[in-house]
Amino acid sequence: MFEEMVLAHSILIKVMLAVLVVGAVIPFLSKNCANTIKKLRIYMFVSHGMLTMIAFSGLVGFVFADIEMRLDIILMIVAFLVMIMIEVLKYKKALKTRENREECSSNIRKNVLLFTLLNIAILAGLVVYKIIEAKSAVPIS
Repeated sequence: MFEEMVLAHSILIKVMLAVLVVGAVIPFLSKNCANTIKKLRIYMFVSHGMLTMIAFSGLVGFVFADIEMRLDIILMIVAFLVMIMIEVLKYKKALKTRENREECSSNIRKNVLLFTLLNIAILAGLVVYKIIEAKSAVPIS
């Protein structure tokens, strides 16, 4: 049971990386800011759903395996909250760029790429940390 939850959790993380990459491409698909913001809104709902599914699968694995609260679990919880916050900030920044029509497209592209790279770095950092931990290169507690 625990191995199945870990497998589902890792698959969801890989799907989330793909969602982040697709989200980074969205501003380059249209020069119309209104259309880009609508697409970003849909993307935001999908990314929030994916992050919630990842957190829930991790929580189920955490509870069923009866794992004690460790540093890596706390890091994953904090990363979940930070990634949600980054997605909200990305969308809020996109909404604020509507005020300046001339630079709207370039500002949205710049902000979306910056925030997406932050989320990818957080996710990749946690994956690398867990791989190193599995190889027993870092202490577990």
